[in-house]
Amino acid sequence: MVRRLGITALAAMLYMGAAIAQSEQIVYIDGAKYTVYTVAKGDTLYSLSKRYGVTIEQVITANPVLTDGLKAGQTIKIPHNTPTTGKKQKAEKRSKRQFRTHIVRSGDTLYSIARHYEISVAILMEDNAGVDPAHLAVGQTLYIRRSEMGQTSDNEVREQIEEQKQAMNSVVTTAQYSYHVVHAGENAENIASRFDTTVDELLALNGFNNSSNIREGLIIKVPKPTIKTVEDSTTVVVPEIEEVVEQIKFRNIPKGKRAEVALMLPMAIGERVAQNYIDFYQGFLLGADRLRMEGIESHINLHNTAHDLQVVRQIIDNKSLRNTDLIVGPVYEDTMIPVASYAKELSIPVVSPLANLTQSYDGNIFQMSPRTETKYEKVKNLFDGSSRIVLITSETTDSDFEAEVKGMLEGREYVTHQYIYEHPSVIEKREKEREAGVEVPPSPSDLSPLLEGQSESVFVILAGTEVEVDRILAALASANISLRSRAIESAPFKVFGNSKWNRYRNIDRSLFFSNNVVMLSTYHIDRTNPLISKFSKDYIKSFGSIPSLYAYRGYDVAMIFIRALYTDMEGGLESRKYSPLLTPYIFIEDSNSRVHTNNEWVRVNYNSNFTITAE
Repeated sequence: MVRRLGITALAAMLYMGAAIAQSEQIVYIDGAKYTVYTVAKGDTLYSLSKRYGVTIEQVITANPVLTDGLKAGQTIKIPHNTPTTGKKQKAEKRSKRQFRTHIVRSGDTLYSIARHYEISVAILMEDNAGVDPAHLAVGQTLYIRRSEMGQTSDNEVREQIEEQKQAMNSVVTTAQYSYHVVHAGENAENIASRFDTTVDELLALNGFNNSSNIREGLIIKVPKPTIKTVEDSTTVVVPEIEEVVEQIKFRNIPKGKRAEVALMLPMAIGERVAQNYIDFYQGFLLGADRLRMEGIESHINLHNTAHDLQVVRQIIDNKSLRNTDLIVGPVYEDTMIPVASYAKELSIPVVSPLANLTQSYDGNIFQMSPRTETKYEKVKNLFDGSSRIVLITSETTDSDFEAEVKGMLEGREYVTHQYIYEHPSVIEKREKEREAGVEVPPSPSDLSPLLEGQSESVFVILAGTEVEVDRILAALASANISLRSRAIESAPFKVFGNSKWNRYRNIDRSLFFSNNVVMLSTYHIDRTNPLISKFSKDYIKSFGSIPSLYAYRGYDVAMIFIRALYTDMEGGLESRKYSPLLTPYIFIEDSNSRVHTNNEWVRVNYNSNFTITAE
């Protein structure tokens, strides 16, 4: 039943060819390279200038608002210094061994190149210093890291481009324009119309010669919204005003009535199917089918939003959402805003299944992603002063993670240790010399001194690359084994990990267990758990494929919200705990925005006995 429904709906949708269309980050603004950085407690202009190798004057020039001083939580842009000639030559020499090359052709964008090689945008920018994503030159040579090819999906590339845009918008100082990602199906004409400008003005704003410069995946400048007064036909920039949010009153559906559910997902772009959202849809179908067995009937209307604002507005305009009891999606916030506003007038609940909302202020929204304000609640005991805190740095640093950790420490004592990698052959040579009686200094890669003694420790690895994280975890595990083999007492320790590590594909995950890694996650799945195992078997039987995290999340959304239409919707789901599979959800209404947001992060513990426990 589930399989037939899913395949039929997808086939019909694709046959019809439906229309498609912060953290620290490196960005290019008007041709200049910057690091977008969120100020942490304790930062000073001096410390930032030293960390990024720039002068205080350069930081202030890039951010005139800093004449009033730094403020924690403030987002600023820091000029990015060009590497020295020696470093450039070293990178080029390395490239011939580890990289393939791509010669930029007419029509190429960083987005299209990333999709072609299935490589992340961040890696492309890291390996091609000085390359402005908005202005690739025909004939230009780009280096493509072979080990990263095939590692990033189309959807992940699109999300990375959106993150770039958001980072750029967070430091825009002009009131005249903001940044926009060109989506499939968009061109100069419809973008100009959408942002109430002319094609010529749009091209001039971006320094383009003709409309062909505007291509899918490109981040361009667009005018900020304006209104025209009737009296004098002058244009006035709309000021930002505090929106007064009305509380929405929901009503439970009478038992026996079939629920009408609208599922709004970017299922396909042009002829390209978005597999992640097919997985989400199929997981949702499985949840709806399970509820049907309990006597809860629902009719699901699937809408392909294509991550295209015009398509979403067409769906709203044709009134297909009017008789809906529940709307799930759209996935991205920019397309969710008009849907939530429309649904608010009809008191229809809207579920944001994946996005962490920053601009939506409608009291009929339910956000599945947990609140950033409560991110570190479940690991407070690691940093309560009972353990020694050691921040381990390396050649590169994930400054966003560093800022979050230092903000959480709130003045508590900690020490910093810099890890310096040394090749195993050099370490082996040191050992042979030491065995021969030669006095040699210890290897800078040796972390044994951090483990000696009886004081329990929490290590926080701030390294910014997968390779460095893997090396440090291996060094800690090796030091622990080495001390024990020499009958030297090794103090107990845990490693507090960065949730970004879950995205790393080549890291040795056995090191998570040997180092007692603790991580926070927005979603947790243990495939050995009986509940997950049963879901996976049902999913494979229905759809013939292994479920992804998107499939599990789709199931959760259906199980929570379709059932809630008959039971808990009237109360807004407040403070009730829902765990359809393993991940818990507790929704809290934000006192300002009225958005009902999940309050639960998952603490994942990798134990030395090779078990995983979640809290």
